[in-house]
Amino acid sequence: MFELMGREEKEIRNKVIEQLMLKPVTNIRKVIREVIIWKMEQLHDYIVKLSVERDKGSLAVNELRRVVITEFMVYSVLRLSELQRAMLNRKCRITLKVVTNRTVCPITWFQARNGKRKINTTDKDLLRTNSENKRSLTPEECSKEVHIVMNSAGIDKRHSVTTIRKVAISAMQNKNKTKIEIDRWSRHSESADTTRENYDVNNNDSIRKALSECVSTREESNASE
Repeated sequence: MFELMGREEKEIRNKVIEQLMLKPVTNIRKVIREVIIWKMEQLHDYIVKLSVERDKGSLAVNELRRVVITEFMVYSVLRLSELQRAMLNRKCRITLKVVTNRTVCPITWFQARNGKRKINTTDKDLLRTNSENKRSLTPEECSKEVHIVMNSAGIDKRHSVTTIRKVAISAMQNKNKTKIEIDRWSRHSESADTTRENYDVNNNDSIRKALSECVSTREESNASE
């Protein structure tokens, strides 16, 4: 195109143009392949097992916090960095509610952590290192916390914490949730905001219920015994 405009080659092939074209060229070269990903049941089955120890009061505060952060990611379908900004800066308001399945309920896990600390804390305090040290966890530290849970659940270490969002959305597609429901819950489009604000008074209750059901029947029955 530039040649047709009468530009010389040295004007066309400069560093600025090369940098501008770097991403498009990279995308063209990228091979699109089917990616095998883990299932939400794999993560939730592990958390169901942990819930037995939680109810006995034998989990440490840090162990409880790891699960809380992980479940907050699952139910809010936010990326970890977005979740951290939402908690610390209050620029995004996320509603989490109690679900029937207490073994994977984010509120139940959050309350268990509060009970272990014997003081009431907010979601903002969740990302503090401890009650004495008010330093916030870094994104890298938060990522390590979630990775510990994922690895303990048997999820391949190659999968990043970001895959939680992908897996949660895929799980809802497998549960036959509509595109409107998923978009509204995942904030995937601006039209979802209109639906959420003006029409759906129950917000994402059906999605939350479906997420809480992403467990193996065997694991759920063992936890309830």
